[in-house]
This record gives sequence, structure tokens and C-alpha cells, in this order.
Amino acid sequence: MPRYSVLDNRSTGPRRRPASARRRRYALAGTLSLALVALVGCSSATSEPSDPAEAASTRTVQDYFGPVEVPAEPSRVVAADPISLALMLSLDAKPVAASFNPLALPAHVDQRAAGVENIAGEGGGFDPNVEAILAQDPDLIIVVAGYDGEGEKAWNKEIYAKLAASGVPTYGFAYNDGVSLDDVSNGVTAVGEVLGKQAEAAASMQGLADRMAELKQRVSDAGLADKPVSAVRLSERGEYSIRVGTGESIAFRGLGMAQPEGQQDPSVFRIDITDETLNTLASADTLFVYTDEGAVAERDAISNAPLWSTLPAVQQDRVHWVSASAWNSSDPIGLGLILDDIETLFVEPAEQS
Repeated sequence: MPRYSVLDNRSTGPRRRPASARRRRYALAGTLSLALVALVGCSSATSEPSDPAEAASTRTVQDYFGPVEVPAEPSRVVAADPISLALMLSLDAKPVAASFNPLALPAHVDQRAAGVENIAGEGGGFDPNVEAILAQDPDLIIVVAGYDGEGEKAWNKEIYAKLAASGVPTYGFAYNDGVSLDDVSNGVTAVGEVLGKQAEAAASMQGLADRMAELKQRVSDAGLADKPVSAVRLSERGEYSIRVGTGESIAFRGLGMAQPEGQQDPSVFRIDITDETLNTLASADTLFVYTDEGAVAERDAISNAPLWSTLPAVQQDRVHWVSASAWNSSDPIGLGLILDDIETLFVEPAEQS
């Protein structure tokens, strides 16, 4: 499933990740009948309300699978996965309920989600509980449907179908986080469209794009564009990985920061490494490293590995320990926090030297 569980639940790609990798990340609980899936078309079809007042209170928008009638001014919205939750919050739109793992939300999402009812099912954040949703008396459900271009094979189609069959207007959208700023922008724009927050969505992404452009120029002016950087994630039990197709890399590529050979294709998503293969990081001039929640001891473990001290970034004191909460996210707020770190830890020291 998608990446918002701060545990490799997902991320995106051909910029497309291999289908087998996506299936592993998007393990979804339950199997739906063909009849239920068939209801998607019914729920998405446009119907002409006979009552003029009803017509004025709804509008038809295009979602992932086609036209769907939604409230003109939704007031009780449910975010059916943690990605939808994060994007709504980035637009200062707070849902009445959302499906998420409270132990896996990035801190900036968790703080803004205070008071939001959790309606996750047994399968976690990407398996919302329909009964719990209906108990909130919602007028709109927002859910990630799949990656752009998957069509009827969208990875979250069964969950979309289940939600649409509940009778609540359901809006599914494409989200390719971890690949490019354009992909994030498309997701924000989609959520802004269904919420009637088009102006806020445009302003949010324009502000982020402007900041990246300004910081990109500073990276270049400081002579940093050709100095390769790598982002490394430390998980429990010595599970380490170089992050390639994730939010960190959106920032690296957007700022014109070089990445080592073999780490430049976002469809790769990640490269697993161990104590014995840490020399894979020898081609990085600078390392940004973070540890998962509950894996703090891994910082000492990797620092004491024999190959760690041989790395150029370690020897030249260019290892930056950053927050997993921010660096393992790719919503606009999370990307802004990543840019903060890059500016403070990477750009400013070079400008001052």
C-alpha cells in the first residue's frame, strides 16, 4: 500500500514501480464480489436531479473512473486513506474522519489531524471500515484510487468500489507520490477540485514550486549541484535502504541535486543495503540519514559497522541525521520540511564557507 505508513507501504513509478512490488506494498484486506465491483459504474454515473434545489447543491466532477456527482459544498468529508488525509490537511481542510495508522503518521500530519476520528479497518490505513464511515454521516468520501494511467487495473479499485457501494458520494483520484513535484501537484489539485478549494490548491503548489526554484538556484550558486547526495533509511533489525523513488528524491531532483549512479531512477523506489554493503554509499558526497520510529538503536549500530568509517561522507563530516517523520513523506507540508533541512544543513553551510 502507499507510502504514508512510514513503513514501506508504497510509493510510485515508469516512472512506475513493478507490479509485484506494488502488490506487496498495497496488501489490501478482503475480497469483493464481482457484483460489488460492478457498482463502481453505477455510483459514478451522472444523474440529473429532478429537484432544482437538489441540482444547486450538487455538481458533477471527473474522478479516476469517470463522472461522479458530489456535494457542491461538502461539509462532512471522510479521507479514506492517510494520503487523502495529508493532502486535505495541506489545504487546511479537516475531515470528520480518516483511515490511518496512528503510529505511522508523520508528525506534521498527526498534529493537524487532532480530533479526526480514525475509521481504519483491520487491514490498517488503506483498509477503511465502511460501517465506521457511515456512522459519521458523511456527505463525501475521498480516496486514492491508483497510480495515473492504471485505469480499470488501479491498485485501489476494490476499496473504491466498496466505498462507492455504501451510497456516499465517493471521489477517487490518482496519486503518484515519490516521483516528481508534478505528481504531487496533480494530487493536490484533484483534492482541491472536489473540495471547492481550487485557489488554495494552486497557491499551495505555486508556493512550493517557487521555493524549490529559488533553492535550486542557491544550490547551483553554491557549487553543490554536481556533488551527489543519498538519503538512507534505517529500520529495525538492521534493515537499511537507500531511498530513490520517494519524497526525498522529489526534493533532490527538483533542486537539481545530483544522485549517485544507480540511484537516479525513481521507479527503483529503494536499494536495500546491509553492514556488509555500506560501500554502496561511497559514491555519495553527502548523506541524509533517518531512523524509523522504534529503531533509534540502529544509528549506533550502523555507526559502529566497519565500513561506515570508510565512507567519504562520514570522513568529511557530511552526514546529516534528519527526521524520519518529515523525510518519509511527500505531501506539500512534508516536502516543505525536507526543503528546510536541505537549506539549513546542506546549502547554508556551503554559502558561508
